[in-house]
Amino acid sequence: MELNLKHPVRAVARQFQLHGQFLTAAPYGSGHMHETYCVVFDQGGARVRYILQRINHLVFKNPPALMQNVQRVTAHLAEKSAGQSEPGRRVLTLIPARDGGPYYCDAQGNHWRVYIFIEKARTFDVVESARQAFESAKAFGQFQKLLADLPAPRLHDTIPDFHNTPKRFAALEKAVAADAVNRATLAKPEIEFAFKRKPITSMLLDAKLPERVTHNDTKLNNVMLDDATGEAICVIDLDTAMPGLALYDFGDTVRTMTSPAQEDERDLSKVRMQFPMFEALVRGYL
Repeated sequence: MELNLKHPVRAVARQFQLHGQFLTAAPYGSGHMHETYCVVFDQGGARVRYILQRINHLVFKNPPALMQNVQRVTAHLAEKSAGQSEPGRRVLTLIPARDGGPYYCDAQGNHWRVYIFIEKARTFDVVESARQAFESAKAFGQFQKLLADLPAPRLHDTIPDFHNTPKRFAALEKAVAADAVNRATLAKPEIEFAFKRKPITSMLLDAKLPERVTHNDTKLNNVMLDDATGEAICVIDLDTAMPGLALYDFGDTVRTMTSPAQEDERDLSKVRMQFPMFEALVRGYL
């Protein structure tokens, strides 16, 4: 069943190596980047769920390169996780397209992919406990560790300069100077705060730290936690997995997991540092 879906999900799903009878499809999750659907197939009397996504090619301008990264990263992680319990739940598993590739491109130029649905686990948008912070940090630290020996070649930069602070700061300066919608005066204290810290924007690049394979979007909701145990079992959203610095991931984890507020919270009184969460993050990475 497909009701009022933007795309012909049934037809798209049939372009992948999915067996059985198509039953239903519905939008899934709270993400804003891609169009995500949960599709359900009847396979020998069992209802089996999959995640089908249309890749946002306005943000990720080279979907084939992105999917080459995802394919290499998931294959390497799967090999490293083979000896663990329930290895199929610990790594995202791509379902190949009919031609054997990791994605399908439709007549409109949309790129699609399918993952096996990881059952009995979920994500959280806001951290609720130090245990969640610890488990998530541990998962991201393990992610970097397992990918430290990913064979060459170097992964593609899916978003060039994603964490290039000097370039980000230069863009801020340009935006303030243009003041296109007359908001600079309202944000004057914040702008002054940022401008005073311009000298530190190049510190990480100047330190010549070793390049790693990093996740680059280490938010709480990019880790799946087991429903029964609370254990972090799978790192998801691998679109920004690319070369980077280890501190990028740690810093983004701290930014997103130490505050009890949503990322887009407008009431700044709710945004604060929770030091027990920070301590848990440090222990998790260590």
